[in-house]
This record gives sequence, structure tokens and C-alpha cells, in this order.
Amino acid sequence: MTLSIKNYPAIAVVLNDEDVFTLEESDIYGADIVELRVDMFRDIENIGEIFKKAKEKFNLPILATVRHPSEGGKREIKDRVKIYSEIMHLIDFIDIEIFSDEAEEIIKLSSSHGKTMIASYHRFDKTPTFEELDEIFLKGKRLGANIVKIATMVNSRDDLETLLLFTLKHKNDKIVTIGMGEKGIPSRIINPVFGSLITYASLKTKSAPGQLLLSDIINIFRILGLR
Repeated sequence: MTLSIKNYPAIAVVLNDEDVFTLEESDIYGADIVELRVDMFRDIENIGEIFKKAKEKFNLPILATVRHPSEGGKREIKDRVKIYSEIMHLIDFIDIEIFSDEAEEIIKLSSSHGKTMIASYHRFDKTPTFEELDEIFLKGKRLGANIVKIATMVNSRDDLETLLLFTLKHKNDKIVTIGMGEKGIPSRIINPVFGSLITYASLKTKSAPGQLLLSDIINIFRILGLR
């Protein structure tokens, strides 16, 4: 697998279908990846056209995500396998939750088309122990994911430390780690410095608690010498 991204750590900007048609390429300047969150779309009947438009307009790698409400999604969308199949030729990355029923099928589908597969784990109430995170990471790798993404709620400095230590342990293993919530904000900057491959940014609508604006992340990355 080749991760054809200009910058690492990469900045993924999260967009919905309305954003695709109203934004200009200059509006997301500094982003490295466009994540299209299908569960945040108003129009799910013309998904292929939306992804095609995004690819043409923004000229960046496209990450497709269809999140279920139990995984932090904004709406329930049935038959995620069908959706991913329809847009496979228009995307570069796919994200699917590690413990979802469709994970194995979607990862096989992704692999057969040579796409980069991100297997995710989201925990919205707490940060599990270091040992539990290791088990989740191994589960994602056993599924055949190229990248394992772990996003957990940070309730204390100890949670931040757990995520950072976990990132350091797996810094060469293609991992993304994110601390959610207000107390997790430092992890969105610090963890990428120490091995987390991607941090996620918003323009208007946050797709996860504690998510920073694209402009803020770009400025901080410049100060830190990451851009």
C-alpha cells in the first residue's frame, strides 16, 4: 500500500454534500485529504455525483466515511457495502468501524480495489486502558486494515497520556489517535507530532466533539514546523 499524501501528518477536512457544491478549492487550502461524511449528507440519492464533483473540484485524495449513529454518525444509512461499492472508483480511502457487522466485507472490498483502508474505533464516554487499546489495534490489523484509527473521549490528563503513550508505541504501525472532547484537544496537535498519521479538521460543522477548525490546525502546524 502506498499512502499518496503530500504531507504527513496529514490534515483531513470533513465536508458534507452542501460543502462540496458551495465551497471553492481555496476554501480548504492547506488540507491534505477531503473526508466526505455520507451520514452528514442531505442528499443520499446522488452520492456518485457528489463524490465526482469533490474529486474534480478539490483535487485531493478522497476519504469516504459512512458512520452509523452508534459510531457517532449523524443519521442511519442502510447498506453501507452498496454505497462504498458505488463510489469505489472515486475514492482513495475508506473508513469503517472495526466492530461493525460489515467491517470484514468492506475491508475485503477495499483491498480488492487497491484502496487505503482505515479501520476505526470510537468510544464516546471514556478512554479505555492501554491494554484494551492494544487489543483493539490488533483486531483492526487482523481484519486487514492499512491504518487503525482510535478516537476516544478524554476526561482527564491521564487519558491524554494514555493516548500519547499508545501513539508512541505504535508510531511505525500506521496509526491515527484522537482524543475527543474539550480535554482531548491537545491530542489533535500533539499526537500527530509523535506518529499519528492524520488529524481531522472542520470548516463549519464539527463531526466529532473537540474538533478544531482547519485554519487553526494549519497555523499551529506551521508554528511547530510541520508545514
